[in-house]
Amino acid sequence: MHNLRFNKMLENGFLQFIFAMNDHILMGDIKSDPNAKINWTLSTQEYYNFKGKFYIASAPIQVTRFPPPKISNGSGSSAVEEWEEERIRQWKGLDPETRATFTWPSRGEIPQSSSVAFSCRSLGTDASVVHDIALDNFCLLVYKVTHVEYFNYATFPPKRCVYTLDLKNSCWDTQTSNP
Repeated sequence: MHNLRFNKMLENGFLQFIFAMNDHILMGDIKSDPNAKINWTLSTQEYYNFKGKFYIASAPIQVTRFPPPKISNGSGSSAVEEWEEERIRQWKGLDPETRATFTWPSRGEIPQSSSVAFSCRSLGTDASVVHDIALDNFCLLVYKVTHVEYFNYATFPPKRCVYTLDLKNSCWDTQTSNP
């Protein structure tokens, strides 16, 4: 199980998360099986269970087995170019402190020297070498939702709906199910 910080929802049913390429635990799990379930529980006694597939939009120098698919936006850009533009756009939107965390050791790793490992506390554009390392380590984790189960147990009777994506037609089939 992983805790992912939701970043934003993109067009065509993609959920976007940011993570570091050196998160070996998460990267290993995605490489072994990109199909995953995400649960979103709300304080309103509702929850969503998503099923779908993870894709990795990494720096061009990084090699990943699951690059994201093309988003049909009518441009002549390739999928790699589209996702690199999105990755850079998200990077520019991060504050300098968050950017600095992409220079830190992998999650859960015990550094040899903590004074050096976390020495980068803020990252503007002036420290070009460190900035480039952090940018290369910055990835987008893209999740294509193909199945959603919505359950609301705040009402009586509880309500459960199932949404399934028809991949051929890119439309959602909705069914009400027994709670």
